Amino acid sequence: MGANVDDQESSRPYIESLVVREFSQVSSNWRSAETAQLYLNRHKVPVIWDIDTRALVRHIRNVGALRGMVSTDSTPADQLVFEAKQLPTMTGQELASHVTCKKSYLWETGSIELATSPWSEQMGEAENDGGARRFRVAAYDFGIKQNILRLLVDHNCEVAVVPAQTSAEDVLAMEPDGVFLSNGPGDPEPVGYAVENIRKLMGKVPVFGICLGHQLCGLALGGKTFKLKFGHHGANHPVKNLLTEQVEITAQNHGFAVDPDSLPSRDVEITHVNLNDHTNEGMRHKKLPLFSVQYHPEASPGPHDSHYLFTQFIDLMKEFAQPGSSRR
Repeated sequence: MGANVDDQESSRPYIESLVVREFSQVSSNWRSAETAQLYLNRHKVPVIWDIDTRALVRHIRNVGALRGMVSTDSTPADQLVFEAKQLPTMTGQELASHVTCKKSYLWETGSIELATSPWSEQMGEAENDGGARRFRVAAYDFGIKQNILRLLVDHNCEVAVVPAQTSAEDVLAMEPDGVFLSNGPGDPEPVGYAVENIRKLMGKVPVFGICLGHQLCGLALGGKTFKLKFGHHGANHPVKNLLTEQVEITAQNHGFAVDPDSLPSRDVEITHVNLNDHTNEGMRHKKLPLFSVQYHPEASPGPHDSHYLFTQFIDLMKEFAQPGSSRR
């Protein structure tokens, strides 16, 4: 247990509290730079432990996702329950603009550059050929994870991260070879500015979306989204790729899903399905260069079954590149 800069997926943790069964005060991982307690204290994230988390999970599965309070004082339970009920539900909350970057920036670090040991190669990361970056990617930050950016660099991409509300016109002015739509928190339906931008980008540049980016693609294509009872969280979620008939073990963290029946079947093909509850996990446009998945193919530390999707994005940009392009 412990924390280090290299394993961070964002500039700071965005959780408001942590509830665990056990919490070690010892930093035991050989790569750790500080204890988890010091890391969370530094970012003012409260932690409670000695909680029967299995019972808590069973309760959430029975009644659905709940609002909650974490208190370290002697406030009566009835008062805490009252305060929790006053909190807004996740439905209707637009959170992407609260977690996005303030201004655009370039990302140049790949997973291989990060490695200080054979660890990265052993974990199956892509090998960068050391040559010039071939594809320019504009990555919308709706709450982006840094391992997405590392894998894009590993696949020889020049990556420019842009704030969530960046206009499609400004992105196209960057002359990208492709646009990436990231994961992020909250309800996709209130993120109307992103839906409008995706519609303007469709057909003009290849688009690859994950998680919230997938849901926003679904809305841009004319579909609808809905709130899951308790969401999909953690690793080991089985997803079937309907194109290859293979099953991928995936990492997921989302509370909403795209309704596949709401998508125009003449334009959209469902490519992946969740084998636990049969919800939509992936789709692609039948004519335009756009595809998306609900899960996290960049999973860090794993599983890595879905890394092929980054290669698929590269292949789509290659196919879309115009003859004679200087970046082809």
